[in-house]
Amino acid sequence: REASELHMISLLSSLSVAALDAPVPLISPRGDFQPAAASELASVGGARSVVATVGGRLRARRLLNSIFATEFDTARAPAAGEDRGGAYVAASPQAPELLLVHTEAASAGEACEDGAVADESAFGCFALGLADAVLVLPPCAEPTRPVLVSAYEEIFAQLAATAEPTDGKRTLLVHLAQTAADDAAIKSAAMDAWAAACGGGAEPSFDSRFELTAIALPSSAVDADAFSAGATELRTRLRTLARDGFGTPIAATEVAARAEAVWLAVQSAASGRPGGAALRERYQAARAYEASMEAAVLKLRPLSAAVAKGRVIDGFGAAADSLLNGTLAHYDDAVADVSGITAELVARRRAILSKQLQADVKELFSKQQRSLARSVCKRYERQLLAVMERAGNVAQYQRDRLRKNAERAYDAQVASLVVPSLGGPTRAQLTQSFSAQLTAFADRLGEAPPMQ
Repeated sequence: REASELHMISLLSSLSVAALDAPVPLISPRGDFQPAAASELASVGGARSVVATVGGRLRARRLLNSIFATEFDTARAPAAGEDRGGAYVAASPQAPELLLVHTEAASAGEACEDGAVADESAFGCFALGLADAVLVLPPCAEPTRPVLVSAYEEIFAQLAATAEPTDGKRTLLVHLAQTAADDAAIKSAAMDAWAAACGGGAEPSFDSRFELTAIALPSSAVDADAFSAGATELRTRLRTLARDGFGTPIAATEVAARAEAVWLAVQSAASGRPGGAALRERYQAARAYEASMEAAVLKLRPLSAAVAKGRVIDGFGAAADSLLNGTLAHYDDAVADVSGITAELVARRRAILSKQLQADVKELFSKQQRSLARSVCKRYERQLLAVMERAGNVAQYQRDRLRKNAERAYDAQVASLVVPSLGGPTRAQLTQSFSAQLTAFADRLGEAPPMQ
């Protein structure tokens, strides 16, 4: 029955919801947020609940891959010079109602950007601030009570100082034990850890913020049946997060902005920097970036579809130029009232937005330019062969005339493809390049049997 349900979910999601090809970085191992995540998440449709992991490292990645068919890297050790850690988001067709965020603290030897903090406490705070449910993986197979208290205290350490009023929002904590789980003992340890994080105070209470459940997930190599049962229980529990009162599903395109705001709050609390106005403006800049990118992607989509079919779009240059300039103007309007606090971030996001859109437009231009060149060369070939068939040979003046016509046809059409704001080759340069290409083509054609 479970296999049948998963198959049906997969079929439905393949029709209506896209999944990411691979996990997308949200936060680098060195603690800097990755704004490009917003454009990657634009391909994921539907409103989703967010599930995050804390702890476990390799085991967490393997569990996500086994249970949700994600593609997190499961190499035991990073390649030479490669950093391991950070936060990554994935969407699986087997869980169309979820976005899965894996967090992994930077190793002790990794330096962070600009004094950023990327340890277990920072990522624990990040996961609890972002997600509707957090999968907690203990540090060993059979942790003692002191080990459990310490592990949860590390997760909760910054949350009380960082979190804003939750308006009654509760987070589901799912403790993934490797052996038989004692719910009462695990919750008692977590409650003690929460009390310590709150400075020993009674408010806010653990139960007002969290619900904790424990699920046994032994290694599938040790007990395949128990693993399958635990995986089924976990999937079932996570499918109804919103209905059970744990958060509200949000569009995937909004997750990056929320993640950045949460991470900035984590960093502010960790470093002692005041963050109120700066965080609000950074969030505003993030939303402006995402809204501008989303609008541009929607406008590019029909153009991309036409180009994929081999079409050369008349007036593409002017349309693409208007899209590029209009998108940047939309972004500028959205961030016009931010102060100098976030000026550098606003400028950096604008540069990223411009670079990404220019790359997309350049690709569409290049494909059309190549299609146009092939089309004109093929027409030139047909005309030469038609003359050859009628007269038995092609006089030089006929070759010159057909060649001139081909160059004029290319020049006339390529003019409408050139995008002024890209700063690429000019119309004259493109036509000159095509002329050289046509010469080489004509030489090869002249040696072909049909022309002999």
